[in-house]
Amino acid sequence: MRLADFSVNNFRSITTARKIQTNNMTVLVGKNNEGKSNILRALTLAMDIMKIYSSDPRALQIAARLYLKYHYSWEKDYPMSLQERNPNGFSSVDLNFELNEQDISAIRSMTGIRMSGCIPVRVSTNGITAKVDIPKRGTAAFSNTENKKKIIEYVCFKIDFNFIPAVRTENDALRVIETLIEKSLASLDDNEEYIAAAQKIEFLQQEVLDTIANQIVSPLQEFLPTVRNVKIHIENEKRKVALRRNTEIIIDDGTPTPIQQKGDGIKSLTALAMLNIPARADRVSVVAIEEPESHLHPESARQLYDTIMALSETHQVVLTTHSPLFVNRVNLNENIIVNAGKATPVKKIKEIRDVLGTHVSDNLTNAEHILMVEGEDDKISLDKLLPNMSTVIKQAIQNGTLVIDYIGGSGNLPYKLSFYRNLQCKYHVLLDNDDAGRRAGEDAERQGLLNVRNVTYTICNGSPNAEIEDCYSKNIYEDIILDEFGVNVNVAEFRGNKKWSDRMADCFRAQGKQWNDTMEKRVKLAVANAIPDDANLALNSHKRSCIDAIVSALEILLN
Repeated sequence: MRLADFSVNNFRSITTARKIQTNNMTVLVGKNNEGKSNILRALTLAMDIMKIYSSDPRALQIAARLYLKYHYSWEKDYPMSLQERNPNGFSSVDLNFELNEQDISAIRSMTGIRMSGCIPVRVSTNGITAKVDIPKRGTAAFSNTENKKKIIEYVCFKIDFNFIPAVRTENDALRVIETLIEKSLASLDDNEEYIAAAQKIEFLQQEVLDTIANQIVSPLQEFLPTVRNVKIHIENEKRKVALRRNTEIIIDDGTPTPIQQKGDGIKSLTALAMLNIPARADRVSVVAIEEPESHLHPESARQLYDTIMALSETHQVVLTTHSPLFVNRVNLNENIIVNAGKATPVKKIKEIRDVLGTHVSDNLTNAEHILMVEGEDDKISLDKLLPNMSTVIKQAIQNGTLVIDYIGGSGNLPYKLSFYRNLQCKYHVLLDNDDAGRRAGEDAERQGLLNVRNVTYTICNGSPNAEIEDCYSKNIYEDIILDEFGVNVNVAEFRGNKKWSDRMADCFRAQGKQWNDTMEKRVKLAVANAIPDDANLALNSHKRSCIDAIVSALEILLN
């Protein structure tokens, strides 16, 4: 089972937010006060009311009133613009739960109802009363209270819902963590050894309480002669709750310290790390996170982003954000723009940039994917080669969704990666396989801006160090080098396993020419401009593997 989508109607600023698809990571983006958090809180309200109903439908109204007293006020939470027209209006949330074959079989076994592939559930409230319905038209079995309870109870058992509000205070952060611990400890209630131990504790406590009760009977009878006996006891449910609470978490990051004394970033990461503990195989975890970047240093926010991405691999995550960092760049349509009381899936990257106020140059307006290379010469070469090696890449470059950009030196890599990440672009990086390139890649990985998946190095067989020019066939540039610079590359100095620029430097110096950074740039640009469009002519058949790897990586990125 999984939460497939949900809709919110008439809750705070949201009038109609229909069919918000929930996959692995759904991101609600929008300007301030447009209703992102309201959608998340409506979802939380619905899931909480469902849990109350599943416990005891007959007690729903009593329990719901207690819950709604603190979580829903009609005057504040029902849209003010509709209150005069609908004085008894309900806020509602429609949830659609997708079933697998095991779920369909289990529900049929419990209720006798033949289900299709989903269960729609509607939760509604006006602050006085709460309703939980299964709007399956024409099926009387769904209106049966007992069947409905079994189905809702099954859904609540299969869906483990957690809400993490924006961390505003220490108490908010700790409450999230304590709630997670308490829920996990509740699983002991069915453990026979734990039950026996709890009964022993109850017996020993009751002995002490009976002694106290007996001691106060006589003094009490002096004032109230009608008193016959006194009993003192602790309710079992409250005893259970007491055993689950008052835990202490010590974080040792060099100095063992209670989590209360750690910063907001550590508290947030701890809460999310706890949620990422493998759940039971028969349950699905849905995690709602409000503004994860709130009050965090950029470095902590990046750590939190990585944690949330890892969380989304095994859980369903729904979050609100103002930060470009947390936008879902893997699946663009899983970003939902919340504006004017409505929620709309994103179709183009430009929509996200507009709503977040990100200003970009014209050539990046539609770009969703970036190939970053080290130098301008690399860009010139690949602009010619790649479109002729892949129709997918050719189409992406033509329609502007893929842009090849150069870093201007490996030391600029972290800045460039941060820039494109803030533009919500997905990127791949091609780096020289030399000391500078490897160091730049390691630094970017250490900062959480790069990983093994989205970087390729110019590794050539037999060469400990190599650059993109090592992949080219010498035939395409030997005449250019001779005509423009008077240097013959068909000499012993150009052979060997050094990288291309070092071998070219040896040729220049052996033939009485100066070699420096300026000359190296001139020669590389001359070679890049000489590269033909045909990769079979341009590339050395024995050393082209990294260029072929770039093509494969980009095709995967674009698809």
